[in-house]
Amino acid sequence: MTATTDELRDPATGLVTPKLSLRGVGLGYRTPKGRFTALENVSLDLAAGEFVALVGPSGCGKSTLLKLVAGLLPATSGEILLDGEPAPEGVPEGVGLVFQSDALFPWRTVADNIRFPLALKGVPAAQQRAEVQRLVELVGLKSFEQSYPNQLSGGMRKRVGIARAIAYDPDVYLMDEPFGPLDAQMRIRLGGEFLSIWETLGKSVVFVTHDVEEAVAMADRVLVMSRGPGTIKEEFRIDLDRPRHFQEVRFEPEFQRLQRAIWRSLAEEFDEERA
Repeated sequence: MTATTDELRDPATGLVTPKLSLRGVGLGYRTPKGRFTALENVSLDLAAGEFVALVGPSGCGKSTLLKLVAGLLPATSGEILLDGEPAPEGVPEGVGLVFQSDALFPWRTVADNIRFPLALKGVPAAQQRAEVQRLVELVGLKSFEQSYPNQLSGGMRKRVGIARAIAYDPDVYLMDEPFGPLDAQMRIRLGGEFLSIWETLGKSVVFVTHDVEEAVAMADRVLVMSRGPGTIKEEFRIDLDRPRHFQEVRFEPEFQRLQRAIWRSLAEEFDEERA
């Protein structure tokens, strides 16, 4: 169940507890060549309804960090908190992971793929049908309800995956380059559509991307990770008005200033790697 802002507020201090907190989180493991540290001393807070993007060099542990929060991997140091409480072992309730691949069930229709999390939650059949229809229309797939994944384009399959994630209704969306495999035009189109949907949901998002423009266009904050072992090296607050037009915001001077600053921060990591 989603906690309200008042429920997350400390009555003594008046401060709001973050929806998600990482405190000195790290991940290391043994290899035939010795101990390898993938992540080191990662700390961040994610407020209720906040959109945070993670960018960084390939191999810095961005996707691994999402897997730690999703309970798919155990952290070897530090602490992960949800609504101020230690995250349970395994996949925590209220956290949804959207993979780079669409991960649809090929034997299920569009409607049945979207219905799956509703059925798992025991939603009554009539309510399932109504919610599936609402989500199909929300992501622009009306008249494709009975199609199978192999009958859809890549962009359409992504829409199904987003609709299924919304049906699950997590408090925190963990999105691992969800538009990565798409061409540039489709990335912009779907990115804009998801941004419009998110602005109506009010849910928290951690969004991993290699695309700096995408990060600035969507996020409230962009966090730059260092090359491995990955940690948060710099934070950029994105003070651009909402609602945002995903395409038009790119021409604003503040957008361009932020984009250049983030690229400079990333370039430092690439230069160190070559040194």
